[in-house]
Amino acid sequence: MSVSVGSSFNVEDVLRPSMKEGGHEDVEPKVEQLMNKLKKLQQGKRATEEEVKEAHSLRDSLQEELDALQTEAYQLEGVHKEKEELCRVLQFQCEEMEQDSTRQQQLNRKSEDLIEQYRCQIQETKLKHRKHRMKFENQLQQLIEQHKNLHSVFSPDRLPAEIESVENTKSQLLKAEQLKLSQLCHLEESLDEARRQTPTDPADRRTD
Repeated sequence: MSVSVGSSFNVEDVLRPSMKEGGHEDVEPKVEQLMNKLKKLQQGKRATEEEVKEAHSLRDSLQEELDALQTEAYQLEGVHKEKEELCRVLQFQCEEMEQDSTRQQQLNRKSEDLIEQYRCQIQETKLKHRKHRMKFENQLQQLIEQHKNLHSVFSPDRLPAEIESVENTKSQLLKAEQLKLSQLCHLEESLDEARRQTPTDPADRRTD
């Protein structure tokens, strides 16, 4: 509650009505009462002024706090926007990595299927060569036996040369077959090495 006391307050103005009504005998008690009342009013005024000062101080403090909160809210809004943008970027990168992973898995399956196909072809080729070798050895053995049986027909001097020629032919054919088998084994080892080096995770291809 605000109480204002004018600076032009005059005690005589307060005493004048009382002097007119009651005479001089009532002046002193009324003056004392009015002085006490004036003191109370002045004390009330000072208390009110202090309250006004405190209210102003509280208002300024609350205004500063409000400004600080608004600044912090603005900063937090900026941080929130940055995090949203970062989240979108990470989401996009995650989707790209998932797509890369899917493509890499498909490539790995194709590579494994191709390697398995080559392995089967190598096994089939080995089996064919083994059958051909056995057939050749049988035919060669039959041929040797025939040459041995023809000892009575051919001259004894030429027979050892014929046998040696057949043995040389056999040796050359065996060497050729061993070379082919060695090449097939080398090819199979290369396929195994390629399959081991094939990355199974797209993260192996990323360095960042």
